[in-house]
Amino acid sequence: MVMNEKHKIDFENAKTCILCRKTFASDNKKCRDHDHKTGKYRGAAHNKCNLLYQEPQHIPVIFHNLSGYDAHLFVKNLGSEVQRHRED
Repeated sequence: MVMNEKHKIDFENAKTCILCRKTFASDNKKCRDHDHKTGKYRGAAHNKCNLLYQEPQHIPVIFHNLSGYDAHLFVKNLGSEVQRHRED
């Protein structure tokens, strides 16, 4: 985990969880949340929030200018692919 002195001070002074935005109670364990891809420190989080947090596994796709003929075929075939998986 990549942490500098400022991050360490921020962690010690943190009053709220960066994931659920609720305050830390004395019985809640505070842990250091970090990005698993880059290793960079994100902030203080409840231990439970940190364990339950997951990065989205999907990639959003945005279409624009779908008035052309090629786009019509693309969208038509995209729907048939979904039907094929449902039948299996």
